[in-house]
Amino acid sequence: MIYMPTSISNVRRMHALDGLRGLAALGVVAYHYLDTPAYYGLLGVELFFVISGFVILMTLERVRSLSQFAMGRACRLYPAYWLSVAAAGLFLWATNQTPGKTVLINATMLQAFLYAPNLISPYWTLAYELVFYAAMAIVFAAKRLRNIDVVAVAWLALMILVRSLMLLTGHGFRLYNDWMVQSLLMPQFGHLFIAGMMLYRINTGRATILTRVALVLSVLYSLFGRSDWAHIGPLLYFSVNAAFVVAVWAASTGRARALATPLLAELGVCSYSLYLLHLPVKLILSHLFGQLSEQPWFPFIVLFPAAVGAALLSRRYVEQPAQLWARKRLEPAPATAEKTV
Repeated sequence: MIYMPTSISNVRRMHALDGLRGLAALGVVAYHYLDTPAYYGLLGVELFFVISGFVILMTLERVRSLSQFAMGRACRLYPAYWLSVAAAGLFLWATNQTPGKTVLINATMLQAFLYAPNLISPYWTLAYELVFYAAMAIVFAAKRLRNIDVVAVAWLALMILVRSLMLLTGHGFRLYNDWMVQSLLMPQFGHLFIAGMMLYRINTGRATILTRVALVLSVLYSLFGRSDWAHIGPLLYFSVNAAFVVAVWAASTGRARALATPLLAELGVCSYSLYLLHLPVKLILSHLFGQLSEQPWFPFIVLFPAAVGAALLSRRYVEQPAQLWARKRLEPAPATAEKTV
């Protein structure tokens, strides 16, 4: 669950954000399990990115150092990820579908930067998360968090310039699709992280004119569409992302209580594990069930329950212990009371 102060209102708001994460994860799972009928479930990734922008800025304003931020993020990301790599990697290696070297490279979570293939498709989003974390770590180190709206407007202006020149000249698409450009500028998804950060600024009552300008620009930026393999047109992409921004705003301000239901909130709590484990579950169970896995009932009766069950177990026995371990080491040691004579 996302950490926030423990007042009742804040708990409800964070449960609502958890509910949104649960819906985003369900969308991605449905896309991978049902294919064409749930094609637009892939846009759950966009919702994840908006929420990530909100949460990371909130986290950085609460940590004392970069090392604390780095350890917290590592203990959040890697344990469930390693479980996913172990499950998918061992299966693919044992069935001669991938070499052991690829499994080992994927275990670092740096495969995109090493130009190595992902074991399973959901891993591609983690590269963008890591780039965003690195960029925000630089902002934190430069002591510019208080001016994050200025940074956001400058970032958006540069991205808009690049995309506009591409459209006007018909050139630059090969450069745009180069991973190094995506890493340094994030012209495909950077606006979503920015939107989440601006929502956090508004949520905490520190919005300036630039904050609102950055938020509006980040939403309008979606009118460029999603020009990668997903091929989402400008109008649809803009409408969906605008709805996501409104949903995160509503959830974070207590205006979306329906999202805070126990079922959705619990699903959101284990959404990261669900995101990482649903494809390994599909790979293994489809192999075990053989031709039965091609039946229309198979995703609903077997895959969805198995994936949610695996995610709940991962959350309970992998994610939570790792985060508890990190929390104990990151919290300042209590002062030793002087003994009285």
